[in-house]
Amino acid sequence: MKTRIISGAVALVLLAGLIALHSTVIFNIGFGLIGALMVYEILRAEKLDKEYAVLIPGLLFAFICPIAVFFTDIIIPDGETGLRDIALLYIIAAFAYIVTVTAILLWRHKNIKTGPFSLSTYYALLITACMSSLCGTVKLAGNAAVCCLIFTFMGSWVADSGAYFAGTFFGKHKLCPEISPKKTVEGLIGGAITNGIAFAAFAFGANAILEDEIFSPIIFALLGIVCCFLGLLGDLTASLIKRECGIKDYGNIMPGHGGAMDRFDSVIYVAPFMLAVFSHITNN
Repeated sequence: MKTRIISGAVALVLLAGLIALHSTVIFNIGFGLIGALMVYEILRAEKLDKEYAVLIPGLLFAFICPIAVFFTDIIIPDGETGLRDIALLYIIAAFAYIVTVTAILLWRHKNIKTGPFSLSTYYALLITACMSSLCGTVKLAGNAAVCCLIFTFMGSWVADSGAYFAGTFFGKHKLCPEISPKKTVEGLIGGAITNGIAFAAFAFGANAILEDEIFSPIIFALLGIVCCFLGLLGDLTASLIKRECGIKDYGNIMPGHGGAMDRFDSVIYVAPFMLAVFSHITNN
């Protein structure tokens, strides 16, 4: 437990440092590295980490896309930076990545099984979309960027904490025992309620800090509940893959916590969703 607390505290300090540097390219590089590490962990779980023709394009795709978002208004010369530009950048890069790895699959078909290949490609696309969305949030949110980033991470991790405590004290009905035996229906409800309350409270605080009524507490309470379910989707899917691959954790970069995938699996679906929300808010 002591090791888990210490490594968690160190990770939070590093994350806070990245957020503090959100207006610089270091932020994008940091999340590019996290994305590349997550892709590597997925490929290793699927035993494709030694298949360098697949590994290298995946790592480059995950690393470069978030960094490219920093230069979006240069890459897409239309005079504006918006969700449309970031989405277009991702679509072009994703298409190039898919074409590349599909050609590699055909070339190496005797050595690569289509199941693990398809799953790892799918996750490379999702992970890169997630990390690019975090960088896109900074690009779109202006002076509200830090608050928006905090909302995004809250959407993933506050619900998880709320679910843990609710499940510990009130959990009786298993949610999906074959995938995650410790998760309960009561924990899910507790996580959703916790997230809703946390989002509403932070909306009040963020409005006070920014001296503007950007975030509606009622709307964000509902968004917090939605994020709880999106985070659960990412968590359970990652757990399912671990069970199928026969591994406990994706890595050991964070002692007591596992790998980057173990920590960011619940962010994968939340970040793109929140980017779309913030795009609407900052454009109105």
